[in-house]
Amino acid sequence: MIRAVLVDDEPLAIQELEYILSKISYVKVVSTFTDAMAALKFIKVEEPDVVFLDIDMPQITGIQLTEQLKKEGALTQIIYATAYDEYALKAFDQSALDYLLKPYDEERIYAAVLKLKHRGPQQVYKAPKSALQRLPIWMGEKMLLINFDEILYCSVENNKAKVYTEKMCYEANDCLVNLEDKLPADRFMRTHRSYIVNLSKIQEISPYFNNTLVLKIEGSKEEIPVSRSYLKAFKSTMNIN
Repeated sequence: MIRAVLVDDEPLAIQELEYILSKISYVKVVSTFTDAMAALKFIKVEEPDVVFLDIDMPQITGIQLTEQLKKEGALTQIIYATAYDEYALKAFDQSALDYLLKPYDEERIYAAVLKLKHRGPQQVYKAPKSALQRLPIWMGEKMLLINFDEILYCSVENNKAKVYTEKMCYEANDCLVNLEDKLPADRFMRTHRSYIVNLSKIQEISPYFNNTLVLKIEGSKEEIPVSRSYLKAFKSTMNIN
């Protein structure tokens, strides 16, 4: 089942799109928003499979909303649905899955959803770009090198990436996606849009709400969530049935 969110400041446009999507058996519209900021908060927490997103909206534009999600490493796919064609180049530069023009054409919407269905989940892992055994991070004007074995987990808080060891918390001048690039994929794993964990530091795995999991990390009181977007890959990696 594809979980979709619709974001448009025009209620009638949402109603029309929701009606068309209701005819597709494997699509479920989990929420709709006319307020882009409220939508952003919801998408960050719930991580739907796809967002049908208008571009010209008050507060923040659809382009800005997508940039914010991309910065935080969200895996949600974006399908723009707008009355304006001049943003198409920018949309595809952001790796948007599709670009729909209003008034809606049902066949185009079906084609966009099929593209999403056949594409499958986005790749969670990225190959490490360095054979170094330490993570280089900029802090102010200095670069620190932190041994991989010392890292418990990385997180993003208030748009700031942080690296946690048992003794220290380092605030990096970088985004979580870039930190993920620098960490070895066989030792570190993204479990949530806001967390990367050192697999060797996982002490306990417990069930959480909505069939997700929560992790207890050695040397930390923090509970790390495993969101639905990463659950299958995590279970496979940890040999959990």
